[in-house]
Amino acid sequence: MPFLHAFATARSSGILIVFCNNLNGSRVIGQLYALLFLSDKPLSLDDMVKRLKISKGGASLNIRELEKLGMVKKVWVRGDRKDFYEAELDFDKIMKGALIEAVKSRMKIAYDTIVETENLLEDTHSNLNGKEKKTREFYLKRLKSAKEIYKFAEKILDSIFPG
Repeated sequence: MPFLHAFATARSSGILIVFCNNLNGSRVIGQLYALLFLSDKPLSLDDMVKRLKISKGGASLNIRELEKLGMVKKVWVRGDRKDFYEAELDFDKIMKGALIEAVKSRMKIAYDTIVETENLLEDTHSNLNGKEKKTREFYLKRLKSAKEIYKFAEKILDSIFPG
């Protein structure tokens, strides 16, 4: 029976690690989720660090990312003041959370790029000739429209998937 348990655990861990890698690209996130998913009790950060032989800083950073994705949750363990975690088992919830987080993350990158470009254009107004000033104004209007589209899309996402 120990062989069967070890074999099933190794196979399941591998599948879960690949799944998480595809969601986030981080092997440690996959290892943490697999460990919690296959655990029959909540684990503390120290437990995870010891079992996976990873740094506490890396574990902490990645467990927060898993929380953000809705893949793990903090739980209270009677008689202990440490934070304990367990895996979210509802894959529908996990997929929605991961998808929304991925979309919002990419939208934020796009928004930051819009703002950065807008700032660069704002800084270039003094040395421009007439045609260049018109082009600059055209781009600023387009960037303003892009920001409005971003804010509208963000409101839509927040209304469909609150929290």
